Amino acid sequence: MPFLEDTQIDFSSFHPEQLIELSYISQSTNDIGILGLMNLLESAVHRNKRSGVTGVLFYDNGVFGQILEGSPLAIAPIWASICADHRHKDIEVLDIDKLPKRRFSNWSMKFYGSEEISKYVPELKMGLKDGSTTLPREILTLMRSVSNGTNAHVDQFQGGQTGA
Repeated sequence: MPFLEDTQIDFSSFHPEQLIELSYISQSTNDIGILGLMNLLESAVHRNKRSGVTGVLFYDNGVFGQILEGSPLAIAPIWASICADHRHKDIEVLDIDKLPKRRFSNWSMKFYGSEEISKYVPELKMGLKDGSTTLPREILTLMRSVSNGTNAHVDQFQGGQTGA
């Protein structure tokens, strides 16, 4: 993994045109509220469309989880902006790697909130409610599983069964 420090990433270790995926979780510095969240999403959608970046954003109980897909040249300034954003603290990079093809090609920024998280992974929801981010791999797995509208997340988190 091309890390310089916790949140500093050496994007130059990737070919400039290589498709990459960057995922992270962070804590919100305060409750941003529904209006703040809507403004954040609107801004992200427009910025991502202009930059050719796709991805998914999760937010619940003050915890952000996000996957960004695109070229290193497109993702680097977005990542710098996220790291400098006063709404984030305790940023933890979950993964950054080459990607053979986009998982979220249909979404400049898909959003999942409390209801979707509760529906698919109730135990993850309870961890978020407790203010614990001890489940970062589960968050990453959930974010990846919702790609392009598949139902893989239901099977994956219910032991391969489609029933409750």
